[in-house]
Amino acid sequence: MKAVGMEPQVLIDILVGAKIGVVYPCATDHRGDLVVTSYALKQAGLPSSMAGAVVQLEDVEETAPGNFVWKFNPDVTLIRPFKVHGTMKLFDVDDDLIHAEPTNWFNVEKENEGHAKIADWMDSYVAAHPDIERIPRAEIPEEIAALAISFDEWREAYFNFLFKPLKAQKQELRTKRYDVDPL
Repeated sequence: MKAVGMEPQVLIDILVGAKIGVVYPCATDHRGDLVVTSYALKQAGLPSSMAGAVVQLEDVEETAPGNFVWKFNPDVTLIRPFKVHGTMKLFDVDDDLIHAEPTNWFNVEKENEGHAKIADWMDSYVAAHPDIERIPRAEIPEEIAALAISFDEWREAYFNFLFKPLKAQKQELRTKRYDVDPL
């Protein structure tokens, strides 16, 4: 799949849904799926050399000589982070490295929807089994288990790409929330 690099904070802005365009010094004829990645800039608390999401490149508009705005669809498919050496020009990444997450854990609204779905199922299960201490893995529907496993595993993978993680990031991202075993 085609990919492009950008500053780490710009990648974060795309992941949370706050940015749908990036200025580059070149145009491209490519449209469609595009992996967005962060450069190897060393900024405390931000990802470095990381592939973060798949977006849809919808248009490229020249706004001034040598300035092209690459416009993305606001729907972002979060992927399990993996190492890249991104540039400001299109490059290829192996499709086998791209694993979409079931929700965008970086977008607060989408994350809350995912947690609510898990919590609703857990609440109904616990209500039906009030004396249970731990929900047996075999009882958890695969959709709910995949969502919970994704949350913990994505956070662990993301943490590995942070340059000098902040104290709050260390506490938050190293703590498992669901601790669901795969089948």
